[in-house]
Amino acid sequence: MVSLIICLVPVLAHAQTFEEYVRLRKKHGITHASDVAVIEDLVGRRVLEIQGTIKGVIGSGESEILLIEGSSQVQHYVKSSNTPDWLRNGQVQVRLIIDAERIAKGTMLEANLLGAAGENEVSALESRSAPVRASRAPIRGTINPSRKGGRPGPMPGEVPNVITNPTGKTKAGITADLSAALPAYVAFIKKRNPKLEDGQAERIAEGILAYSAHFGVDARLIVAIIVTESDFNPNTRSRKGAMGLGQLMPVNVNALGLNDGYNIEQNLWGTVRLVRGNIDKYSKQTSDSFEALVLALAGYNAGNGAVKKYGGVPPYRETQNYVRKVVGYYQQLCGK
Repeated sequence: MVSLIICLVPVLAHAQTFEEYVRLRKKHGITHASDVAVIEDLVGRRVLEIQGTIKGVIGSGESEILLIEGSSQVQHYVKSSNTPDWLRNGQVQVRLIIDAERIAKGTMLEANLLGAAGENEVSALESRSAPVRASRAPIRGTINPSRKGGRPGPMPGEVPNVITNPTGKTKAGITADLSAALPAYVAFIKKRNPKLEDGQAERIAEGILAYSAHFGVDARLIVAIIVTESDFNPNTRSRKGAMGLGQLMPVNVNALGLNDGYNIEQNLWGTVRLVRGNIDKYSKQTSDSFEALVLALAGYNAGNGAVKKYGGVPPYRETQNYVRKVVGYYQQLCGK
């Protein structure tokens, strides 16, 4: 079950010692850790320690995403620069001190990584003083255990197959489905828009994979939408003012609590969230998953008000063509 994205900035040095981590704990008055699930509903700003298991690492160098799973099996994608090498082995139980902030409910959580240490080291330290049970109560609201993460799926056709070594590990030494899919998505994006720099293509691919998994949407559907909307041009703007990769309208940018509709990560987060919301909305109205998808796409293009007004796909040529294009691309990517 995938819940949210935490953005981590490169303030953690590779050579941080456990003693430095302990001092950091004392500096912020931390006496115990919280399960990663508690930050799902955090609103405001707070420095806290979370505990969980590193399940994998996507990417390399200064642009990486860590997959962390808590005891409640809630998974969080953590964007990290300057990742300590010892976290790259996978299945590592860790404590992370983060400076987390969410401006308002429903907006993205941003958090700076302040420190990392092994769970065993910190547990041993706590047992020598006063053992404290990790809090699993949500900071605000309740945990939603029903939302499941999606799988990226293969990208046939234009995109080459992704092959891992016999151990099932990527070049970074981490077993992760998203890591395996990343090169194929980058290659596809670069082929569609050769003007993109390599770093931009990687950011887009990572965002699509991470946010699709976060919201439980097939990443290939998001690819089809973005191909139709902008063909992977993060700076494009429509005559009506729609912005960026997913062509978010200013009203949606404001409603989602974003501050930059052209920012790659913010735009992708908003795009996938809107798609997820539309799919949920129309899945409740019809038992036909394809019909729900068609209505979700029509709502994304023309607005849900127009779908309600006409009782289905609005009779707008633009919207009807849009739905056909997205569905067509999606079927191609799924090999159908």
